[in-house]
Amino acid sequence: MNWLRKFFQRAYQRAYDWLVPPYATVLVQDALPKTLKRRTLYVVQEDGFEEQAAMICPCGCKATLQMNLLTDERPCWRVTQHGDGTASLHPSVWRKKDCKSHFWFRRGRVKWC
Repeated sequence: MNWLRKFFQRAYQRAYDWLVPPYATVLVQDALPKTLKRRTLYVVQEDGFEEQAAMICPCGCKATLQMNLLTDERPCWRVTQHGDGTASLHPSVWRKKDCKSHFWFRRGRVKWC
């Protein structure tokens, strides 16, 4: 029965990935827009340097998540932009309070922990 459950999990994930597009990646200069769109990762650049990444929490709580991209401050994330227009964040994003969401953001997709 374990193999059957894994089979259906994989089939569901493939169908979801096929039907639901990945998060969009938007590069903005200097500051975030006043309102953020769902399913969009914003990367803020200033003077050619990536300073922060921001998105609406994927759990549905509507909180704005801001991840620092400056290497001289902690905590710090890295954003990788891929040729297909998607992006990845490293390490995982973990809200220690409020909704306590914990996920990896890989190639425009949320992978829950």
